[in-house]
Amino acid sequence: MLAKQLKTISNICYILGMVCAILLYTQNTMGSPGIIRIGFYVFGGLGLLLSLLQFRFIPEEKWEDFNLLFWIGSLVIFSGFVVQTLHLRYATYILIAGFAITGLSFFVNPFRKDKDEEDEILDN
Repeated sequence: MLAKQLKTISNICYILGMVCAILLYTQNTMGSPGIIRIGFYVFGGLGLLLSLLQFRFIPEEKWEDFNLLFWIGSLVIFSGFVVQTLHLRYATYILIAGFAITGLSFFVNPFRKDKDEEDEILDN
């Protein structure tokens, strides 16, 4: 039950963070870019943190649904966007690294059990 509540709160934080990011990048800040930038940092970081905390409450048999590489890639992407909003150097490289890690996560999942291991157990 707690995992579902954390997921709901995490999704709401992600949505609010994305709204703030869209407002920042389209420069529709309604006269307060500092507040919207802080909202992007807080809601985006809180969404990432809650999605990681949600993993603690997932039963072990559901772990293959959670991909740690995807979470790390999302964290690097968020860091890249923070660096970009602060107009620091190398933001593009951080974003590319984050997107590469996230893309790799679709092919590699450290928690996924190999089908070969399952076949060997059944043969015994």
